[in-house]
Amino acid sequence: MDNVKEAAEQAYATMVTELAAPYFFEKLSAYGVNPRSESEAAEMWSAASKLHVLYTAEQEKVAAAQASTLVAHNQQLDAMLAAAGLGGPVEKSAAFSSAADVAAEQPAIAQAVLMLQAAAASALQDTQ
Repeated sequence: MDNVKEAAEQAYATMVTELAAPYFFEKLSAYGVNPRSESEAAEMWSAASKLHVLYTAEQEKVAAAQASTLVAHNQQLDAMLAAAGLGGPVEKSAAFSSAADVAAEQPAIAQAVLMLQAAAASALQDTQ
């Protein structure tokens, strides 16, 4: 388990250094905000991580409040599909942005994603 944990931590670090951090600092740079030192960059990353946690928590509250409305809309759509003779499960198609396509072609990022998935599967097996 320790090897899987270490590998997952290394995979996470790869995702941050190869994907998230460059994207984050590129966005900041586009607005004229550039860290002057590695220490300042670390502080910016830390503050952004905390802001992301707050933002995510707020988004989850909003999403929970809107869930009942979405359930009603989905039920209406199901009824309309059934009335049109198109009932049954509707296939979901994934739409990936060009950024995801580019990231998937980078071996380090692809390997990190696979490692994190393996670690998640391993953790799930350990709890059963």
